[in-house]
Amino acid sequence: MLRLLPVAGLAVALATLAGCDGCAPPPPDVDAFENDLDRDGTPNDLDDDIDGDGVPNNLDEDMDGDDVPNAADDDPDGDGVPTRGEEGELIDETPLGGQEDQEGAQGDVDGDGLPNGVDNDDDGNGIPDGVVGPGSCDNGQTVVDNENADCDGYCFLGGEGGYQPCEDGGVPGSGIPDSDGDGIPDPLDPDDDGDGIPDGDDGNPTGETPPDPVDTPPGECTTEDFDLSAGSVTPPRILLVVDKSGSMADDADGYPGTKWDAARDTISDVVTNLSGDVSFGLMLYPNGTADTNVCSEGAVRVNVDDNSAVQIVATLGLTEPGGGTPTATTLIEARQALDGLGANGGNRAVVLATDGGPNCNGSLNGDTCRCVAPLQSDCANFPENCLDDGNAIGAAASVNAAGYPVFVIGIPGAENFRDVLNGMAQAGGTAQAGGTSFYDASSTTELASALEEIAIRVGACRFDLPQNVGNSDLTVTVGGNPVTRDQTRSNGWDLVDANTLELFGAACDAAVNGGAVGAATVSVQICPG
Repeated sequence: MLRLLPVAGLAVALATLAGCDGCAPPPPDVDAFENDLDRDGTPNDLDDDIDGDGVPNNLDEDMDGDDVPNAADDDPDGDGVPTRGEEGELIDETPLGGQEDQEGAQGDVDGDGLPNGVDNDDDGNGIPDGVVGPGSCDNGQTVVDNENADCDGYCFLGGEGGYQPCEDGGVPGSGIPDSDGDGIPDPLDPDDDGDGIPDGDDGNPTGETPPDPVDTPPGECTTEDFDLSAGSVTPPRILLVVDKSGSMADDADGYPGTKWDAARDTISDVVTNLSGDVSFGLMLYPNGTADTNVCSEGAVRVNVDDNSAVQIVATLGLTEPGGGTPTATTLIEARQALDGLGANGGNRAVVLATDGGPNCNGSLNGDTCRCVAPLQSDCANFPENCLDDGNAIGAAASVNAAGYPVFVIGIPGAENFRDVLNGMAQAGGTAQAGGTSFYDASSTTELASALEEIAIRVGACRFDLPQNVGNSDLTVTVGGNPVTRDQTRSNGWDLVDANTLELFGAACDAAVNGGAVGAATVSVQICPG
């Protein structure tokens, strides 16, 4: 890389070459650029690209542009202070460019050598970024949707108030945006939205690049036909995310034996009966026991596959309930698991079955939070008992944003958290009619019916259109019979996002011939509005 002379030195050199004393303008005030290496007007401690080469500091192997790689550079941030002295003692405590006590992405509020933009705990108080707490950069105040409440300039999800669209990070509480949820924060991810197009070439680097617009002449309609005849429907791919927390060992009306025993047997029956029509996978959470790793995020126990029923039944049979309910982090893991399946195949979806409110976020304030345990003192002594509703709802929204609807089934015990389960289902894109968005399975019969209905909805009643329909006029027919739009989602069709149409109630039943795939064709005529 060409190393440019400082502005003052460059002016003097040109004047000398010209042989003229008065040609050079007065040299600028060098002090004004002392903390602005690329002279772009942004001080180094607030500059994401201190050498101005277009490569963010966190990706730049030569931050200060002196042709010496950071790993071999005595002064990688070019601030004139060597990292270590002759005896190896640390001199520059912020060698990556962050300045102690400074806010901004490249500042270093806690002076630990990590710029705020890549530091999970910007102020070093032990509370992860994105969580309101005493001593954090919000000065202990309750802040919602404040883009600098955690010092790093990124969006912020505050407290217990519910889902905020600008949640601070793909991984709840991480403080680092992760647009595609692949575990690599955006500052380090060459493809932030995971669409296969490098950020430098991507016109929409933090969101999936929309398809090329369909060139439809004004006023000309197009028709999409979906064949539901036997053998034509690609089996949907459904990841069952099942709560195995300690409360599942309790008894409940409508569930013979313990809730776990009854749910295990019911899920086993359903996946066996639908084997061949649905590709199921199984994730259990927490991935720990009643004694160890009680809050570990869930893990995939059986991969999504056409012939997974036998393995799912065996895995459930060998599992005993225990531990907490880390719903938020588990949903993020579920999204990554579905990402790994690729686009070739049937529709992908998450079915979350739980008997209680999400918890396991030890960063919440146990004295003031909504407690899932009987006594507030249970949360004061163990904050992991706090209701982690905001992050759980935000995580459901993140999964849905990736193209995977989140269906929520409430097992007895969840009735005290109806608002949270509704919130997760709504954020997950599966709102239903009548104000209840989650499936309230108060008996094993209702649990089986919910699982079967969801499988039908995902497999044969949900259709991806080739374009965003916007204000277009849609005409929908099932087997040649017109179906009306019903935004209450009781009986008819509705758009669940900009390019996904779903059938509900009798319309869905007609499409699948009462649950068995028949010979119906669903046609959608799209006329520009």
